[in-house]
Amino acid sequence: MKFVALLAVTGVCMSSCVVDDFNNMAEGFSPISPTQAAIMAVDQYNADERRTGITLLANSTFGGAPEYVSLYRDYVLEDSDPLVRAASIKALARFGTSDDALLIAPWLDIRTESSAQVRRASAIALQRLHNPAVINTLLLSLRNTEEEGQVRASVATALGQYPENRVFIALISALQAPDLAIDLSAAQSLHSLTGQVFGIDWDAWFEWGELIVQERGDIFEHMAKYEYPTYQHQERWWDKLAFWEYRIHETPGSPSGIEGGGPRSTYDEEEDVLQ
Repeated sequence: MKFVALLAVTGVCMSSCVVDDFNNMAEGFSPISPTQAAIMAVDQYNADERRTGITLLANSTFGGAPEYVSLYRDYVLEDSDPLVRAASIKALARFGTSDDALLIAPWLDIRTESSAQVRRASAIALQRLHNPAVINTLLLSLRNTEEEGQVRASVATALGQYPENRVFIALISALQAPDLAIDLSAAQSLHSLTGQVFGIDWDAWFEWGELIVQERGDIFEHMAKYEYPTYQHQERWWDKLAFWEYRIHETPGSPSGIEGGGPRSTYDEEEDVLQ
């Protein structure tokens, strides 16, 4: 009897799991329409619906339409749900302008924003939106040892687009952080800003910078073109089995507000210590 009961329960579970799997596949075969996504995005009674709708719009080829960009901005400022705000910040990072960096930067401050998701989204967004007016905010976040490592590492990457002495010094200091992700991001930004290769050896970076200043040289003479990083999905054989999943593949690009950069409407395959 016990075996029969167990078999019955197992059968129910297996049946439920199979039904759920086929439901998930069915969603892939019948994707949400643009109209449905827009309706979800403005659902004032369900934060999960708003977040999903915003995400769907932002990952579409028409997500940069003016009315949608205005919606993202409104949600960054006004929505009380941190996940909706984080999704809206990500959307603005893709379709916003240099001025939107000023809208996003305050949400990077751990003193006033408690949501780590919002701060992470803000740090990554500021990799894509170029505006020197946000440098101070980025530096404060990078130096804050109370901030989580993922945020500080993303901030270190964002600072790689600003050739200023205070940025150079702050990135050298970040090499001393007890978090390898922060160290590596800071080292990569230093390399991008200067063309030099000293890895995470902060002494070597400081000594080189001091020598350049003494010789009245330009630390940033060999600065490389800054491009924001993107997630690159490595295709695996099982991806072909999940044929109902649609993946968007981005390539690194220049931030909006920097020469050669601009909003994307579609997707493509403190002290100057050395002075």
